[in-house]
Amino acid sequence: MKLLDLIFAARPMLHLPGWSIFLVSLHYHHQISGGSFSAEDIFVMLGITLMTAGGMYVNQVFDVESDKINRKLGFITLGYLSERTMMIAFLVTSITSVMIGWIVSFVTVALLIQAFAISWIYSAPPFRLKDRAFFGMLANGWAFGWLVSFAVMPDIGVNTAGKLGWDNPFYFFYVVMAVHCLTTIPDRTGDKATGKMTIAVVLGPKLTGTVAILLYSFALGTAWRSEFLPLAILAGIALTLSLLALLWPALMPATLAAKLPILLLAILAGTFYPLYLVFMIVLVWLTRLYYQRRFNMVYPSLR
Repeated sequence: MKLLDLIFAARPMLHLPGWSIFLVSLHYHHQISGGSFSAEDIFVMLGITLMTAGGMYVNQVFDVESDKINRKLGFITLGYLSERTMMIAFLVTSITSVMIGWIVSFVTVALLIQAFAISWIYSAPPFRLKDRAFFGMLANGWAFGWLVSFAVMPDIGVNTAGKLGWDNPFYFFYVVMAVHCLTTIPDRTGDKATGKMTIAVVLGPKLTGTVAILLYSFALGTAWRSEFLPLAILAGIALTLSLLALLWPALMPATLAAKLPILLLAILAGTFYPLYLVFMIVLVWLTRLYYQRRFNMVYPSLR
């Protein structure tokens, strides 16, 4: 059971946004380059997955107190895993990720080293970027929006940069920051009680929602300019949901406004790569089974 706890403590459902961003960006890159999905892409995704898992482990180590207040499931607080185990898992997954990066290319390892640095300073003192309003938002946007979408082209160089699809990193940079803003709103009470200065604590729910709306507007403009119609539609839906969450929070909670665009992005990635859609269905089923039997709770859900 400890092995299963360790696997699910990596919060695989929270990896879906990163996987989806990578696959959607990869699709648009292949439209420009004429390439197709390859073993190299699997290695890059594995590196991203392990680095993300490491970030999840270290985040939980330094988030125990606020998770208690916000009533979040805590593998450490429930005694299923120790802080020492989590830190060892963080180091093993992160170092393995960087080693995989060396196998792929210098560009990939450079991106993964950046992600490693961000995952540490995001959660650990003295920086704790997750507890700082704008630095936390920027760190999420850079790690999951920019670096992940940039990673689709490990052989990028001066003569090949035009094949990346440059608007994708900008688009996802804005989108990830917007989602981050919305996710801080429900946790505002617990974060404030533990001294965390997240963007929702600093600006309050309404101004934080307004920032998310502006960021989604930038994303919409980026996708429209690039003639990426599916991404423009997705940004438009996310923008509408954010407006509803700002004006009628009882009808559209910020949590739902953040989760629905992530689900739609995952479905979009699944239309480009049907096996990914099958993988997501299996992952959701396994995750629900684990959480039902281990914690007697329904997870994941859109609530």
